Amino acid sequence: MHYTADAIATILHAPLANVEAHWPMVVEALAALEILDPAVEVAAIASIGSESYVFAPEKEAGSEAYFRRMYEFDRSLGNLDPGDGAKYCGRGFVPLLGRSSYARFGKLVGADLVDQPDLALDPAVAARILAYDFMLKGVPKAAAEDDWVKVRRLAHGDLSGWKRFNGILIPLLKLLPEKD
Repeated sequence: MHYTADAIATILHAPLANVEAHWPMVVEALAALEILDPAVEVAAIASIGSESYVFAPEKEAGSEAYFRRMYEFDRSLGNLDPGDGAKYCGRGFVPLLGRSSYARFGKLVGADLVDQPDLALDPAVAARILAYDFMLKGVPKAAAEDDWVKVRRLAHGDLSGWKRFNGILIPLLKLLPEKD
């Protein structure tokens, strides 16, 4: 690990206890998929930090009406049944969204996320979901190329939250040793 929990908590203004508890799980999940390197650490910290101010898996905030309006019957998300909008709202370090994603990542991490979507809030499960998401979307390659705009797009789907992501990214990169 190139970053200490104290350094991460300081940069993110996140609770140190959460970083101490959750960062090792993220590192372990990235290492298990053989994608752990300094650039991927930066991508993970900046991605988590731009989604969660407390460095913990979170559930998307919203009312039933909001989830219905945003996600109900959205076939691109695999939401086909009444209630799927709220049931498969965003959860995790980087939000998992939609029945299809819950099914796909549930198989990858060995958890029944379709029947128990709140399992995506378990830090160990959320860390494994993040690692698989990074691997499948090509985040390690973009990070290795220092293409941080692409990292944000891949990890989040668009550039919303870029200002916070970039504000985290800059101090993280300053802590890394120079590349050869």
